[in-house]
Amino acid sequence: MSPAARPGPDAATRYLLVDGHSVLHSWPELRSLHSRQPAQARGRLIRQLSDLHDSGRWRVTLVFDGRAGGREETPADSLAVLYAPSERTADSVIERIVEAHAGKAEIAVVTADHAEIIAVESLGASGFSPDWLRGELGEAGRETAEWLEKHRRKKLT
Repeated sequence: MSPAARPGPDAATRYLLVDGHSVLHSWPELRSLHSRQPAQARGRLIRQLSDLHDSGRWRVTLVFDGRAGGREETPADSLAVLYAPSERTADSVIERIVEAHAGKAEIAVVTADHAEIIAVESLGASGFSPDWLRGELGEAGRETAEWLEKHRRKKLT
């Protein structure tokens, strides 16, 4: 369905925009946690996406509806966590980001909303499902584990 993400220096120009609530409601373990403890579910998703961002495969921006807009404080080289202003949706924030960067960088959007996938694809981004994101997280985790093992072996020799 998608080209394989590649680690390397050009990963800085590869943006992954994630509709946070779409993923929270698509993954059963996060949906269950979100129904009881929404902040904890958001935190778990943020940690998982931080690992993906830190792998160098993508520059990740996680967008949620609500909180009257704003940005969660994260280090400059970390993933960005944005909250849509009260008069806008996460979808509209994602669309504005895609429009601003169209043609300048590779952009992928993760959402379970098929209409939003069509919208972002019409703006030049690639649209993917939360299931694709789960696979991308697994691949990044495997690459990181391989890299660590390789460097551990080097250190021992």
